[in-house]
Amino acid sequence: MLRELRINNFALIDDLTIALGPGLVALTGETGAGKSIIIDALNAALGERIGADAIRGGAATARVEAVFDLPDTSAARAAARDAGVADAGDTLTLARTIAQGRSQYRVNGQATSLTTLRQIGEHLADIHGQHEHQQLFHEESHLRFLDSFGDEAHDALLVDWRSAWGELTAARAALDQLSMDERTRAQRLDLLSFQVEEINEAGLRAGEDDDLAAERERLMHSEKLREGTTDAYLALDSDPEAEGAGALEALRAGAATIADLAEVDPVLLPVAEALMSATSNAEEASRSLRDYVETLDADPDRIEQVEARLNLIAGLRRKYGANVREILAHCDAAAAEIDSLQSTEHSAEALQERIEQLTESAGATATDLSASRSRLAAELGTRVEVELRPLGMADARFEVQIESDADEAGLPDGSGGHWAADSTGIDRVRFLLSANVGEPLRPLSKVASGGELSRLMLAIKSIGAGLSQVPTLVFDEVDANIGGVTAHAVAEKLVAVSGPAQVLVITHLAQIACMADRQINVSKSVRDGRTVVQVTELDDDARVAEIARMMGETEGKQSARQHAAEMLRDAQSQRDALRAAD
Repeated sequence: MLRELRINNFALIDDLTIALGPGLVALTGETGAGKSIIIDALNAALGERIGADAIRGGAATARVEAVFDLPDTSAARAAARDAGVADAGDTLTLARTIAQGRSQYRVNGQATSLTTLRQIGEHLADIHGQHEHQQLFHEESHLRFLDSFGDEAHDALLVDWRSAWGELTAARAALDQLSMDERTRAQRLDLLSFQVEEINEAGLRAGEDDDLAAERERLMHSEKLREGTTDAYLALDSDPEAEGAGALEALRAGAATIADLAEVDPVLLPVAEALMSATSNAEEASRSLRDYVETLDADPDRIEQVEARLNLIAGLRRKYGANVREILAHCDAAAAEIDSLQSTEHSAEALQERIEQLTESAGATATDLSASRSRLAAELGTRVEVELRPLGMADARFEVQIESDADEAGLPDGSGGHWAADSTGIDRVRFLLSANVGEPLRPLSKVASGGELSRLMLAIKSIGAGLSQVPTLVFDEVDANIGGVTAHAVAEKLVAVSGPAQVLVITHLAQIACMADRQINVSKSVRDGRTVVQVTELDDDARVAEIARMMGETEGKQSARQHAAEMLRDAQSQRDALRAAD
């Protein structure tokens, strides 16, 4: 979940840190207070494209940083690991500095690209509303949503399909390799062999480049280090051959004196022990300093050796990877390709026969998977329509459209048909919506408003938390053009979804804000002649006042506060009951 969001010089925000928690979190405040700016900042941290016009006037750069807590099985953790980001435990920090020139992107403090930031960010948060970070607008995500709705039998078919497709593509690649022109293959072998030999001759060790860089820094400042550590050593023990010189003599003498006195008065025993411990630590520090100084003098030519080694690694980096880890990975991949090119275990004829068998098997699996998806599509369409009715979309129709492309060179379905396939199967899935009576079903991007899209996502999420592994959901405009009974229904849906996931909702409706576990008020003020956005987490009394304001009651009116307090108590009791029922 999103633990903390830090924003600096972004739009109207000068310096802001927002601490968040689990469950349902409501962001409230007057229209134009800056709530959407906060969501824009989160979007930027997640890797969405944003221009330099987001930088606060008068500032050179803007910076956003989002800190997420991660479970061990997080897809974001896996994505970060695949991108080469060092594991930093149970947190993942996405940071972005926006500048007029080149912007900077970091994950756990490690420099990365915007693409990588986005690839990791898509596993951390979904933002639904008026922003671009909306999976439902991207039809390539619809198939994943549908598959996530499946039961164990459907999941088993997905596993079978991935295995079948993986075997088939590997066999096809192997055949392509065997069919490669002999001259081209020989040229490729020569190149790969040279690369492997060059890297192996370097004798690289993982992390060696970082260690050498640190050693170079130490050697470049060796004189300063030598002088400082020698002075410190002499202050402790000015004559290395004679004990008792320097500060150690005083410590030893003091420790011995207090130890004798402690026999007379045991009250001094802790002081004696502390002095003995300090003496021991000082002796150990003296020895360590002496040894350290000797290492600095051990090899005066070491700096040249380190520089030579770093230059060697730099040359390999230009060819094979950004660091030693990537260079070694390239070497392993090249060696594996050499083995494949040299292998004569399977003839082209035998491999072609194997491909034909795998094609038949993959076609049967893809056909079964497609049939399962058709069943899921019908069920999902019906259930989403039911969920939309209390959300102010009683007349909405929702349909999951599944199509396949005929391809004579594609996978057979066992009935004479052949279909184009990729790693997801033979199906293209698209969600269609008709939000109003008399309107035809159309793609979501053509018909859905921000509020409708948010409610549609809310309906899908409320059907089952298994539809998404993204730990943080943000709903903006989910309360657009609704009120009364519909507002209560939306609030209940948000509570249901916030069980397995953290949910942030921007709302102007008291019915929704009352149901939140935490409520954060967003406001604007003028500071030093500049408008700034500020946030405040509301305590019980402040929530009552804010709820009263949201209901349009006059500030300070006692009856309004009583009504708001009662409404808040009732809503939170209802929220607790809903979660207990789950």
